[in-house]
Amino acid sequence: MGPRLFLIVCFAGLAATCLAAVGAGMWLIAAALPEEGPDIFNIVMVYGGGLAFLLTAVIAVVWAYLDHALAQPTAAIVRGIQTVMHANPDHRIEVPDLHQLGGLPRAVTDLVSQLARAENSVGEAIAKATEKVEQQKDQLGIILQDLHEGVLVCNLNHNILLYNNRALELLHITSEVGLDRSLFSFMNRQPVLHALDRLTTRVAEGRHVQHETGTMVSFVGSTLDGRHTLDGRMSLILNSDVVPTGYVISFDDETEELAALGLRDRLLREATEGLRAPVANLKAAAEILNANPDMPKDDQVAFKQVMLKEGSFMAERLESLSAQYRDVITGHWPMTDIYSSNLFNNLANRLKDRLQLDTVMIGIPLWVHGDSYTLMELLDRIVQKVSAHTGARSFDLEAVSGERHMYLDVMWKGEPIPASELSSWLTDQLEDTLGGLSLRDVLEHHKTDIWSLPHRGGLARLRLPLPPAKHPPTSRGTRSRPSRPEFYDFELLQQPDTLGELGSRPLKSINYVVFDTETTGLEPSSGDEIISIAGVRLVNGRILTGESFERLVDPKRPIPKESIRFHGITEEMVKDKPPVQVVLPQFHEYLGDAVLVAHNAAFDLKFLKLKESECGISFDNPVLDTLLLSVYLHDYTNRHTLDAVAERFGIDIQGRHTALGDALVTAGVFLKMIDVLEARGIHTLDQAIESAHSIVEVRAQQAGF
Repeated sequence: MGPRLFLIVCFAGLAATCLAAVGAGMWLIAAALPEEGPDIFNIVMVYGGGLAFLLTAVIAVVWAYLDHALAQPTAAIVRGIQTVMHANPDHRIEVPDLHQLGGLPRAVTDLVSQLARAENSVGEAIAKATEKVEQQKDQLGIILQDLHEGVLVCNLNHNILLYNNRALELLHITSEVGLDRSLFSFMNRQPVLHALDRLTTRVAEGRHVQHETGTMVSFVGSTLDGRHTLDGRMSLILNSDVVPTGYVISFDDETEELAALGLRDRLLREATEGLRAPVANLKAAAEILNANPDMPKDDQVAFKQVMLKEGSFMAERLESLSAQYRDVITGHWPMTDIYSSNLFNNLANRLKDRLQLDTVMIGIPLWVHGDSYTLMELLDRIVQKVSAHTGARSFDLEAVSGERHMYLDVMWKGEPIPASELSSWLTDQLEDTLGGLSLRDVLEHHKTDIWSLPHRGGLARLRLPLPPAKHPPTSRGTRSRPSRPEFYDFELLQQPDTLGELGSRPLKSINYVVFDTETTGLEPSSGDEIISIAGVRLVNGRILTGESFERLVDPKRPIPKESIRFHGITEEMVKDKPPVQVVLPQFHEYLGDAVLVAHNAAFDLKFLKLKESECGISFDNPVLDTLLLSVYLHDYTNRHTLDAVAERFGIDIQGRHTALGDALVTAGVFLKMIDVLEARGIHTLDQAIESAHSIVEVRAQQAGF
């Protein structure tokens, strides 16, 4: 119902009501008059009719005024707005003169005009943005078209979302790929999955922030038929929550280059094998001449010298060609820095899932240099061979630092593999890898070899030497940092003189958890809080790297900048992490009944003890402090920081001033200490605790002087 019709209905109702009221009044008056007074009746009728007419006239005039002053202008505004919105954005709203809407028509006109202009502006902006997006899309298409490398963009389901024509050429696809097709319809899946697993693990652990290549990793793949080798790089696509949503692969065809290497390989092999026979002949001739003393002496001497000289030359030439051959073959194979724990973790998962073989990562992880995918395939096949040959179902995996190489060791209970048997395994081809490489090819690409030898405790091991990482992450341990205060708190380190059966057990037979914390500062009693805690298990003299505990903690307070520059943990990193009331009970459960070990343990224990009541737990496990044990073992020096002790025991320091990194270094130090303690006659836990207590007492006495 429009405003005019509404007014008509309202005023018509008002007029009818007034007429009815007047009529009713006249009827009541007439009924009350005596019959003998007709003149009075006529007067009432005249006045009543006049009043009815007057009221009707007034109502009609008021309606006409309101209709002209309000209803018609309002209707005009409505029609004008409809015209502007649906027909002509430039239309000016026309309102009858003498209206009583005040500034409303002008305000509505201005508002509609501004709305129309804004709509035009938005439309123009959208048109420009669309045009810009189309231009960028065209530019991206041109860039992708002109790139020498192939580019593929995929989601986490490995469906192709974007590609360029170069990708089609390199994958040798004659038709369109077709968006949403699986990448594995054209490319070998294993190298891609391995690269993606490395990146997602790196991001999940937060290592991509400081990693040299960030969210990018190199890999070597191949087309599905294995005819073409692809040198690729994968980069993760992360959303605003740092969650992977897809990945980009850029790649090039290395088939011809590798084929050229293969040709040079064949030529060098022929050359070297061709030289072996002449060398053997020359040496044989020299031996014959030496065996015939009847020849003239001068001839013998001259002939022998020539033959021996030529033989030596050719033998040296043979070795030179062999060395050049190895350099040529290995110089072009893509290599990256690899963290041993990542390689071992992937290997352990694969062996467990496929063959139900149990593997345990031990020792301190190290950085090595190589191709993680082919190394993974090599170790996988070798462990399978060892299991089949020896019947072993459980293996230890450890990275060991040497003078010039890093060693990857695979250990099992049993006898070493004979050299002839191991050599026969190396001829096996890896069907799932590039071009059917053999195990020996993988070793040659890495300029290394593999051998088997006895290990202590009835174990045997396979040892694979690899070069150290070329660009390992910079150790934060090289930065200057104030030493933690040395706590010699009797209450914190107070332990019973004897621990019953546990205290009498040999040190090497006890289960330990070596732990460390990172904090907002060095004053736990003044409000500093834990921001990271980590632990690693020691079982039977082995560091179980794969059973580590590591958590970031929200301290619910600012982290000082002077602390951040040492441990690298920012407020953004601990944002939304669980508080200490959640993390410490988790660590307490992880700890179980193991013996606690830490460097300057009282410092870390102070933080734990202050939170016991809040967390509803109690850390009453026996404790050993490597700082006190260092003072006991090496009382001739005042250098007992973790860095100094690690250097003294020859422990390679990586990842210092992270809780897990420090825990791993402390674990390595403690294992070395056990051997020295035993040499000093300290064999049991009770004896070790007593030795540490003696140092506490000495330091406390010194502090009193």
